[in-house]
Amino acid sequence: MKKIAVIPNPMRDIGFAETKKVIKYLSAFECCVYLENDYKTELEVICCNHIKNYEFMPRNELFSAADILVTLGGDGTIIEVAVDAAKYSLPIIGINVGTLGFLTQSEKGDYSLIRDVLNDNYSITECMMLDISILDENDDVKAKSLALNDLIVSGDEYKMIAVSVNINGTNMARYSSDGLIVSGAIGSTAYSLSAGGAVMHPEVDAMIITPICPHTLKARCTVIPGESVVEIFQEPPYRTEAIVRADGKIIYKFNSCKEKIRIKRSKYTTLLVKQENENFFDVLRNKLSD
Repeated sequence: MKKIAVIPNPMRDIGFAETKKVIKYLSAFECCVYLENDYKTELEVICCNHIKNYEFMPRNELFSAADILVTLGGDGTIIEVAVDAAKYSLPIIGINVGTLGFLTQSEKGDYSLIRDVLNDNYSITECMMLDISILDENDDVKAKSLALNDLIVSGDEYKMIAVSVNINGTNMARYSSDGLIVSGAIGSTAYSLSAGGAVMHPEVDAMIITPICPHTLKARCTVIPGESVVEIFQEPPYRTEAIVRADGKIIYKFNSCKEKIRIKRSKYTTLLVKQENENFFDVLRNKLSD
């Protein structure tokens, strides 16, 4: 019996309308459904009426208990759960109840991917994640994080920032810009794309470095091998405090110009379920074309 964890985004799935439809859909299959304690008041009645095997539990227990994770929201909902899901090698099905939903694999009302998973008729896209460390002048770790989409270093209060980038110990470039984005292939369609970066196929083993509004005509995005080690240093003039974000969340504010950021491939990967006949270029055309 498959164990399905369902995590809705109540800000997107208003009144849990789509979540309730998914619960009803799952009633046709022999599976166990896990949901968060936070939503017990809103969802227990429909579970009781439609699901034979279900359980409410704390979110941190869902990841270790489930075989498959279903999210209902947008790309942000997948990104929010990606780190914990990756640590348990838990595949994710994203149902788009948001806007663009580039990472999500299904639109609301379409549960065919859930059916395929329950019938063992599906495949997995394994997405590289970024291991991020903040190091002081002695290479002691000040902070660590894990990201699916990207790392962003930027100035405070919209001020320009000067940074230098090393690849495997060799200096690649110096940028004066609003910031810098480092992402894997899956994150190339996020902020990096909006900043002028290239789109990479999710199976490409690479990282992309994209400056944000660089103060030069020469600065362009650069694609590097996935096994590269990227180091970012703040350079003079020190006009502003450097702020580091992983998947949009602030993880560190530089206390010293001698600190640096180190980014490399993580040992963890995000597992996104896909249908056997899914084609990345169809998704690209449908989601991003005018």
